[in-house]
Amino acid sequence: MRVLAGTYKSKKIETINSPDTRPMMSKVREAIFNSIQFMIEEKDILDLYSGSGSLGIEALSRGANYVTFVDFSKECILILNKNVENISNNLSIVNSSVNSFIKNSINQYELIFYDPPFELDTEIVNEEILIIEQILINNGLLIIHRHKSSEKINFSKNYELHKEKNYGQSKILILRRI
Repeated sequence: MRVLAGTYKSKKIETINSPDTRPMMSKVREAIFNSIQFMIEEKDILDLYSGSGSLGIEALSRGANYVTFVDFSKECILILNKNVENISNNLSIVNSSVNSFIKNSINQYELIFYDPPFELDTEIVNEEILIIEQILINNGLLIIHRHKSSEKINFSKNYELHKEKNYGQSKILILRRI
């Protein structure tokens, strides 16, 4: 996998070789970034369930101000640390459960990538999306990646659906906080 565009275009991104993780296809990443291309520059971004960091690294490559990566897996954190070597120092990596991080965050973000494991129960996803609302600024974007056959996500009236589209096995939802 490689960075698609920007300062780090073509930089290799190592992935985790584990049945518990699934790297996002380049086609899906490209579609996401085409949808939000003018909403990245100079933004503070949160990459939840970051895995190898492909979304956050792509955002840094395209001019994001700062990216915070959050993942619980020690294996993911090791790969992520390797992937961000020799790139921007405008980032932090947090080894924490997403739920704990979002409940305790004192920061607010302008754009949040939320890419939980496909098998994560929809009830937990709905709970976390509700908590995320508290750390996403008004008019900020929440980009959710789920399996296309996942149960429907419920989100509060403080979000409006900006875009929803399926790409292969992936369903991408882009919500705007209102």
